Amino acid sequence: MTDPKRLLAAYRRDGFVVVPPITPHEIWAPLTGELPSVLAEEGPQRFFEEDGTTVRAVYGLHRRGGPWQALAEASPLTALARLLLGEDMYVYQWKVNPKAARHGDRWQWHRDFDFWRAADGMRRPAALTAAVFLDEVTEENGPLRLVPGTHADPPTTAAASGNDGRDESGESGESGSEAGDWAWITSNRNAYALPDPSAEELARTRAVHEATGPAGTVVFFHGNLVHSSGPNRSSRARTLALISYNAVSNAPPADHPAARQDLFVNHDAKPLPVGDDAP
Repeated sequence: MTDPKRLLAAYRRDGFVVVPPITPHEIWAPLTGELPSVLAEEGPQRFFEEDGTTVRAVYGLHRRGGPWQALAEASPLTALARLLLGEDMYVYQWKVNPKAARHGDRWQWHRDFDFWRAADGMRRPAALTAAVFLDEVTEENGPLRLVPGTHADPPTTAAASGNDGRDESGESGESGSEAGDWAWITSNRNAYALPDPSAEELARTRAVHEATGPAGTVVFFHGNLVHSSGPNRSSRARTLALISYNAVSNAPPADHPAARQDLFVNHDAKPLPVGDDAP
């Protein structure tokens, strides 16, 4: 395993770390086996690409048990996330983004915290996401692109600039569903994306890192880090399991006027047991 002290130093410097598979195959591999049924399950937790048929994301996985809970709450991944975050934490959001072969579209440059602050009332970017590769990720199938050091920049203060029914990862809700209607009103792809000139300037002046690797690789990235991904131009799917952890002390207020329902985020901020306290 990579030296935790070096990982922590790199995370504090760059706002992300890419870690070779650290969780036993028997913990994360069952997710791949259950994925087809999860993607096929109808409901407001499922979001689509613009074609209306290709699944782009499935939310609410913090409500599932079995391997989903084991990976997020009781694995080596959990302990490393706690080390990097530096505070007691809980699973804030748990979703899967399957970037389908030749159909998975891009995500624009953005910071997750901009959306979390606006949608949920998160006070500070004391959160991170663990992106677990459920498939091999290559340069052709739409890897995460991360801009080192941008986690230390001031959070974006610009107001929302539009609405096309998409959230921070570019997913649009199922037409006519309660959650879909809610997402159309309060979240969208363009509203919290960085303006193209700003994104181009960042890409020009700072080295953009493309995160690739075999299945089981994990990318931990800060909630305020600028990141994106391109379309999947390959013949192979690129599925990411995205587990966002938030500091318990940073839990959004329950009375936030636009608080999202439990379908999108976990409102139980009970700290996860780690280390000697873990089951």
